[in-house]
Amino acid sequence: MLLRAVALPVVEIIDGTWDEFRKVLHVAWAETTQATNWMMTELYSGDVRRQKDQSKLPAMERRYLYPQARTRFPELPPVTVAALEQAVQAKYRAARYEIIWTCGRSLPTARYPQPLPLPNQAWSVAMDGERPVVSVRVGNRRWSLRLRGGPRYRRQLAAIRLLAADMVEQGQMDLYEQTIDGKKAVMCKMVAWLPRLERRPDAEGTLMVRTAEHSLLVAVNAKDEKLWTYHGDHLLRWSAEHRDRLQRWADDSKFEQRPVPSFAERREAAVHKYRDRMSSAVREIAASLASYAHRRKFAAVHYDDSDTSYCAGFPWYALRTRIETKLNELGITFEHARDPVEAKTPEPLAKGDV
Repeated sequence: MLLRAVALPVVEIIDGTWDEFRKVLHVAWAETTQATNWMMTELYSGDVRRQKDQSKLPAMERRYLYPQARTRFPELPPVTVAALEQAVQAKYRAARYEIIWTCGRSLPTARYPQPLPLPNQAWSVAMDGERPVVSVRVGNRRWSLRLRGGPRYRRQLAAIRLLAADMVEQGQMDLYEQTIDGKKAVMCKMVAWLPRLERRPDAEGTLMVRTAEHSLLVAVNAKDEKLWTYHGDHLLRWSAEHRDRLQRWADDSKFEQRPVPSFAERREAAVHKYRDRMSSAVREIAASLASYAHRRKFAAVHYDDSDTSYCAGFPWYALRTRIETKLNELGITFEHARDPVEAKTPEPLAKGDV
């Protein structure tokens, strides 16, 4: 089984109006954002501080923030507070070494609107014809939300049909905001354990894929014979144009000497457009690579993305995780070449160091 997320926009409020739902949702997003930042700060303030005579980061003491969070944020349902605490604890523990020990990063900060998490027992989904309908509790009442359907979302709808028929185990749901076609939409992301495709009985061999200096991806077989090269010149053009526009807007911001420049909305729209472009490119590249490996009957893909000099600002990590996801769905083993620098343990501070 594979843990996967399915996201669809909300198109209709069946038992209410959009104004009523958005009002309740904005309150929930504000409370979620404040609760996330408060929990993260509490975990950091109660954690240890590195001392000169320490050679190893001590284990983190368990913190139970649920009672305080329920008192501070009464608008949030208890199940949401519990899910939020688990997520924040996991995120802090993942970044704790760099925050406390190496000081290599700052404390993560949540920005409004932070997604509203709802555990598996707080929501359900059913199919009304070809349209999914989600029943979820937000605020002090339960809402019925109709989601978007159609051929464009056939992959998501296939997973939702399994959820509606109780054929798979459902996980957490998130309600968040996303800009689609220049308009802000409410998104419903459902997590579920979906069945994994069995590996093809005739699959064999390993496809070696690596990033390179003069191309985005290069694929070779076990004999190091080049099978194909993907350049992605349009990614270089998008990245260069985006950096140049941001730099020009930054120069103009210094000239205007005002808190909010007149072109702030255009700059924000350009950032969203660039992110959407890169996200779409990542999905297309990953799907093409996975389809090629499946069609050529490879049993595994060895992926090496240590060289990221080809395109500055490209979401390399997102590409890696997307490739892994698509390969797992097809029953193909994903092998990542770990960078030796990442596995190297940092040396402890000497007593005379600051």
